[in-house]
Amino acid sequence: MESQGAQAQAAELIADANLASRRFDVPAGGSIYEPSTPAQSLYLLHSGQVRVLLQTPGEGERAVRLLEILGPGDWFGAPALIGGRNYGTRATAVTAVTASEVPADRVFEALAQQTEIAASLIRALAGKLQTAYTEAAGLVFDDTNQRLIKTLLQFSRSAAATEQDEGVELRITHQQLAQAIGAARETVSLALTQLRQKNLLRTGRNRLSFNRDALENFYKGQSSPEIAEEAK
Repeated sequence: MESQGAQAQAAELIADANLASRRFDVPAGGSIYEPSTPAQSLYLLHSGQVRVLLQTPGEGERAVRLLEILGPGDWFGAPALIGGRNYGTRATAVTAVTASEVPADRVFEALAQQTEIAASLIRALAGKLQTAYTEAAGLVFDDTNQRLIKTLLQFSRSAAATEQDEGVELRITHQQLAQAIGAARETVSLALTQLRQKNLLRTGRNRLSFNRDALENFYKGQSSPEIAEEAK
């Protein structure tokens, strides 16, 4: 999620009458756009949680990838800014959602006059692009356990997470984690069991709890060159 300053700038942009933005509500489980929806608008999430899914070639559980978990202040629908024919992904409301839809052509016109807000939006979208590159590299170089831990850490800073005294609680299912890292649900369940046995996380019904620092330190130790060499 973005900083309060970035959210304030986004609100200022949306308030511009020339932008012709449309504020709308979506109930939990509703779709904001489908893969085949023409990519004509950019979206700003005001409240609730949205998850972006990609349908990959194939059938079954592993044919769906969970790409993003979005919260208030997050922009989405970037294909509209690059002239994409359609969005290619599905944006689904996990909870009741309030968002604004902004025609992409109006966004370019407004940003030309509001350079500070333009810079903020560019940084936000560039951050998403860098995250996508990092995740793509992880699919090649990281094993399943490493991808799982990196995803848990990433989602622990998303709208699906709640900060607690002893760490963070992440509301997500084993199936959704499997969709996020491109693995079978059974493989994810086994990896979570191993982490639980190491006292690195606790599991509950559709939720996980863990200390972010402890899990991150464990990941760094597992992925360090020295340990990798010793494991050979």
